[in-house]
Amino acid sequence: MASASREIVVNAPPEQVFTYVADISKHGEWGNPQHKLEVRKTSDGPVGQGSVFASVGHQFGRNEDTITITEFTPGRRVAYQSEGKAGMMQHSFDIEPAAGGVRLKKTFQPLKPKFPFALFAPVAIRMVVPKGLQGDLERIKAHLEGGAS
Repeated sequence: MASASREIVVNAPPEQVFTYVADISKHGEWGNPQHKLEVRKTSDGPVGQGSVFASVGHQFGRNEDTITITEFTPGRRVAYQSEGKAGMMQHSFDIEPAAGGVRLKKTFQPLKPKFPFALFAPVAIRMVVPKGLQGDLERIKAHLEGGAS
């Protein structure tokens, strides 16, 4: 299935950007505020590949997802899968050096969408998801450049 990506330059050190986006429990800080997302880590140990989180959000009703980090390359890439009533989705952040900081790329791809999302996924990937990704990136940038932790 198709994916959608957006990117932005963040004027912050790569380690700071990676640490922030890799901690999925911070998702509520940079996600769409209308979704009222709450995420908590449910696995033991430091954040890394295999870490598991539980999330509750409100988009087209209440959504409860399990999120698992599937790739974890410090300073460069973190990917995670979410699984819930919409199905299984892949999310990733890629970080590379750029003038003044880093280029942060966020990608979304449905892996196993469930009905009814599966019907709308092709249109959503082209028309809705890119705007959501851009909003996420802008909120991450504002948070990191604003000096908040």
